[in-house]
Parts: sequence; structure tokens; C-alpha cells
Amino acid sequence: MICKIKSRADFSGVVNYANDIKAKSARVIGSNRVLLVSNRTIADSFEAQLRIPDSGGRVHHLSKPVKHISIAFSPKDTGRFPDNEEGDRFMEQIAREWMQEMGIDPDNTQYIIARHFDKDHPHCHLVFNRIANDGSVISDKFERRRNEEACKRIKKWHGLTFGKSNSREINPDRLHRYDAVCLEIRDIVSSAIARAASWREFDDILHADGITLHLCADKNTGRIRGLAFEKEGFRISGSKLGSHGKFTYSNLAKKFERLNENHILRQRNMPDSTGWVEVRNVVYIQFTRFIQRIAGQYVRAQGINREHEVGNRHRYDRIDDYIPEEQTSKIKL
Repeated sequence: MICKIKSRADFSGVVNYANDIKAKSARVIGSNRVLLVSNRTIADSFEAQLRIPDSGGRVHHLSKPVKHISIAFSPKDTGRFPDNEEGDRFMEQIAREWMQEMGIDPDNTQYIIARHFDKDHPHCHLVFNRIANDGSVISDKFERRRNEEACKRIKKWHGLTFGKSNSREINPDRLHRYDAVCLEIRDIVSSAIARAASWREFDDILHADGITLHLCADKNTGRIRGLAFEKEGFRISGSKLGSHGKFTYSNLAKKFERLNENHILRQRNMPDSTGWVEVRNVVYIQFTRFIQRIAGQYVRAQGINREHEVGNRHRYDRIDDYIPEEQTSKIKL
């Protein structure tokens, strides 16, 4: 079971997608305080509620009052959701339980639940209004963390399939290329951590599988702030690979020991700067070049592919934050 949360400003487009009868074979299996004559009347019902005052007489104006949650279940659970009234009621029940676990009262919330049949796995879409029926605002603070815990509890209650974090049950053919490459990077890096006994061995194993390891250091202090892994022109930071920080510099330094950061300041202005990229107050270093400089014998130096620089380079102080948090692969919670 996966619940993906999106916030939107306009109800019309979300309702048209959720209740797309022609393309998605959608049907509404649950609702509260909306007029189900057509998609237009559903959207109008949502819009009208935005003007309801709370108990203090205040009308809240939210920039994104629409919450759109796609709820997908494992193909292994298809038998639990037959294409009949029984299956619809069970799916509606789980959607309402999810709302309750998120601290949302379904009876005080305007929503629709639409089931789709355009995929092999059972799934539905929940659209609800952040302006509750009493005019109060439904909080979305820490919703990602709360969503993860809610999904775990619901799956445990109903005996639904738990996905595996090692990604072996994910079908790479259904992922976007970026997600598929990141999934491959994660598997290779995880294997390399288990096999390597030092930074050099770790880098050698990654290199053999086509992955370039990069360090990020503060150009003023020389302090290493993070790691990044690059393959096929795509780069992702260790903190974005998941597994509770397993692939971050701080975690790997516990196994391989910390690198000598004092060399970074001395090397930064050397004429041969292949593999070095300065970004604001950060030096982006190819690991192979770093080792070559401090050891004088690690000669497999490779140039960085500048064409595939990614991320917004002017807002952050950590290299991990330079790489946008992409939509990660569809990993079951």
C-alpha cells in the first residue's frame, strides 16, 4: 500500500482526473458533502465550502486547499479488492481509516473517493478539502512522516502486503529513467558497502559498476558535507538514497573512517583541477581525484561531466541539498 500526497490550488482539474470515467474507468465509491451529479457540480461543491467561516467567524484563504491522495495496493492484494460492491466498500474503508490515522475526521471533511481500473494493481484517488465542514483548517504539518506511519498501521491491521525496501519487488520497467538509475545506484552502493573494507575499495567497486563517487566540501573550511553518486549522467546525494542515512558520508565514515579534510584547502587552487567544481561556498570533488592528490599514486582520474550538473545552485549550503529531492522510485512503505 502506497499513499502519495499532492497539494493543488484548483479543484476542477483534480476532480476531472480522479473521476475520469472514459480514460480511467473511474467510479466514485465514497463521498461526503458533495453533489455527485457531474464533475462540475463536485468541483463547485468543493469551491463553495472554501467560503464557510469557522466558529470564530473567520474565513480562511488557503493558497492550496486541495489535497489529492493516490492510494495504491500491491498486485498481491488484488484478490482483496474484487470489482464489486464488497471490494469498493473495503477500499473506501481503508481510505477513511487513512484519514483518521492522519488526524482527519472523515465525517467533518468534504471528500470524494474514486476507484480506477486502468492499472493491473488496485488503486483509488482521494480528494478532500482542507477547509473542514465546520470552517476550520485541516493541518498538513509533517504529513509525509504521518503518512508513512499511517500506511504501516493500516497494512498491519488488514494483513496487506508490505513492500521490501531493497527494491527487488519493484519493476524497473515502470519507472522513469531517473528513478530506474537511482534504483540501480542504490543496489550497487548497498552491495559495495557490504564488500568494501576501505574508501579505496569502495570507490573501486563503484567504478567497476559505472558509478562515480563525489565528495562535497566547504571551500572555506575544507569540511566534507556529503557524498553524491553519479551514473549515466544522473547524480543523486547519499541522503536521498533512503534507508535511514545508510548512504551518507557520516554513516560511511563510521565504517571506513573519516577522510583527511585538511588536504582539500591545500589542493583547491592547484593548476590541474580536473574533477573539481566550485559552487558558491562549496567545492564539489571527484573522489578519485581527491585520493590521487593525497596519496600521489591513485592515478585513475576521471573528468566530471558538467553537462549533467543538476539542482539549484544558489540557495543551499550543503551539497546534499543542491540535488533536488526527486520523486523517488515507487517503493512500497
